Amino acid sequence: MHITAQKIKETAEALECTELKSFMFQEPTAGPLTRRRRSSRSTGRSRRSTRGTHRSTRGTRRSTRGTRRSTRRSTRRSTRGTRRSTRGTRRSTRGTRRSTRRSRRSTRRSRRSRRSTRRSRRSTRRSTRRSRRSTRRSRRSTRRSTRRSRRSTRRSTRRSRRSTRRSRRSTRRSRRSTRRS
Repeated sequence: MHITAQKIKETAEALECTELKSFMFQEPTAGPLTRRRRSSRSTGRSRRSTRGTHRSTRGTRRSTRGTRRSTRRSTRRSTRGTRRSTRGTRRSTRGTRRSTRRSRRSTRRSRRSRRSTRRSRRSTRRSTRRSRRSTRRSRRSTRRSTRRSRRSTRRSTRRSRRSTRRSRRSTRRSRRSTRRS
């Protein structure tokens, strides 16, 4: 049974209609402490009437207790519902925060990977440039060395030719001189 505010209002109005209101707002009449006893019939009637009033007050007390309990339960349920809703919103906000953090991390990692690939490309470009430069230098050096070696061989052949020519001339001169003598 679900308790609503309308039901609580109806029960309160029903309580106001009972004898409780008239009993609550009675002015206390302080009579004499020691009363003379009347006949047994009148005392029995008064006792019965007081018992009826006691019973009615007990019933009203029970009904007020029930309404209090129901209002407490309804307030507890409403507070539990609000707590659960706040927990759900907190969890959802945590999930969104985690998702945003993960997306940020992924973007950072992608940026880092891009940077690393760029750096690796730059390093490879630099290394290829250096290797090209070194090959060019080595080619230049080999060309120079071959040129030098060719020059040296040419010079040596020229010298050897000159020396052979000189030696031939000298031999011819010596022969001539021997013939003359």
